[in-house]
Amino acid sequence: MMFLAVTMGFFAESYREHIVERNREKEYMKEVVANLKYDTLRCSVNAITNVQVESGFDSLREELKKAIHGNVNTNALYYFELKYGINFGQAVFNTSAITELKNSGSLRLIENKQLVSDMADYYERKIYATETFLPTGKATALQSMLNEFFSLIDLDDYVQSFDEMSRETYSNVYDYKNILEHEPPLRLLNSNPPDLERLYTQISLFEAAIKNYNFWLHLDKAAAEKLITDIQKEYNLEN
Repeated sequence: MMFLAVTMGFFAESYREHIVERNREKEYMKEVVANLKYDTLRCSVNAITNVQVESGFDSLREELKKAIHGNVNTNALYYFELKYGINFGQAVFNTSAITELKNSGSLRLIENKQLVSDMADYYERKIYATETFLPTGKATALQSMLNEFFSLIDLDDYVQSFDEMSRETYSNVYDYKNILEHEPPLRLLNSNPPDLERLYTQISLFEAAIKNYNFWLHLDKAAAEKLITDIQKEYNLEN
């Protein structure tokens, strides 16, 4: 009887530990889902921003084409250059839950190995690839070249606009349309057609890099949404 009691106590303790681990696993996965929902939002918001930037650079390239062929509208060039500059939307992914899972050794608790594999594919490959394709290098190269053509000496009001930043848009409060009506017309530091063509190429490379980055943002968003669905189904979590 004593042996039976000890054995039953052992099994009862093992069962309690199993229940505790399953509850811990479920709580971790709730955190992972919350992180993934954050990721899908950041991917969406920044992808939309980048489409707007792409549209602005399309217009800048069109104005540059006209300038290369002798039809120079300096105010329009300044308008598109300053409004869109080298800005782009960069998604910052939330990896706090998966990091905690790994560091605590709790990743072993997940019994669904396909789910573990899908999470590894998302966090270790897709996000890594996306960050590899950030257009930061192209942005730096473009800014360096833009400085050869554009001057702010006649746009003190633009510089002063950064004294008042919008808390809604996290940007300066400035009516860029004022640039289109600037008198006298703003001047380029360099209007040599071959040099303008070099600028056109650099702008095109930057725009292409943003489009490539956006491709990965959409890929990440789809992967995160699938993971959310799979985790909610596996652990009976509410949407």
